[in-house]
Amino acid sequence: MKVFLATLVLASSAATAMAAPIYLPGTAAPCGSCITGTHLAEGANGSVAGVGGSGIDPVNGTLLNGVRTYIWDQGGWLDGSVTRGDADFAMMVWDLGVGNELDTVRLYTHQDHYAGGAVLDNFVGQDLMEYSVWGSNDNQTFALLSDVVGFDINGGGAGVPTYTFSGTEPSVIYRGGSAEFGILNAYTRDYTFGQAYRYYGIRSSSVSLDYCDGTASSPGTPDRQCIDADPELDALVFNRGAIVPEPATLSLLGLGLVAALRRRSKKR
Repeated sequence: MKVFLATLVLASSAATAMAAPIYLPGTAAPCGSCITGTHLAEGANGSVAGVGGSGIDPVNGTLLNGVRTYIWDQGGWLDGSVTRGDADFAMMVWDLGVGNELDTVRLYTHQDHYAGGAVLDNFVGQDLMEYSVWGSNDNQTFALLSDVVGFDINGGGAGVPTYTFSGTEPSVIYRGGSAEFGILNAYTRDYTFGQAYRYYGIRSSSVSLDYCDGTASSPGTPDRQCIDADPELDALVFNRGAIVPEPATLSLLGLGLVAALRRRSKKR
């Protein structure tokens, strides 16, 4: 059985871009092979705060220290890319260094409105997924790699939301957070993209930009009073190729895959 489960996990990792995200109730095991990169300070070639101020800190976001870094993001995007100088450029940017392009990102969220348990309202539902991921190799023009465009607050059962992504979906979403900080990092997630990048950017997701008492705000006139468009992170870490879970996580992952295959076979 163990060999079968490991085979399923490897097959799932190879097909990350095509598979639906796997949601796990536990925490993400530390990634020993990951690097942190450098979270850039605010500036013309660094992170850009957008409208409404920021909490950008070059240390927080580089060190996995449980202290958040964030921006206010009141913009939007039309064509899947943004270039420095555009009116809607608002982004926290990480630099992996010359010749160190990587394709895998672990996003350590920082939850300020969720402390575990059932998700009972749409505000918390969108707040768990307030991040879009962007990539660049010139630190000027960033391409949108993954965005959260919708969610079902009871999609995984009562009070257990599931999410709809545009672009690359995360391979694994750890509802219980991280081994380092537990539920503070709830909905930590791993992404493996089809291309490696030197620079990665994080800004708000579509669901957070649109959230206003559960309804979309008027295009072009967002209201900071009712939009929680301030993506907050502890850190990003990076890897080449999918992050391989620890043995205990592999077992959970394998069991989840077996259950998914059984559900699929029943539908046929």
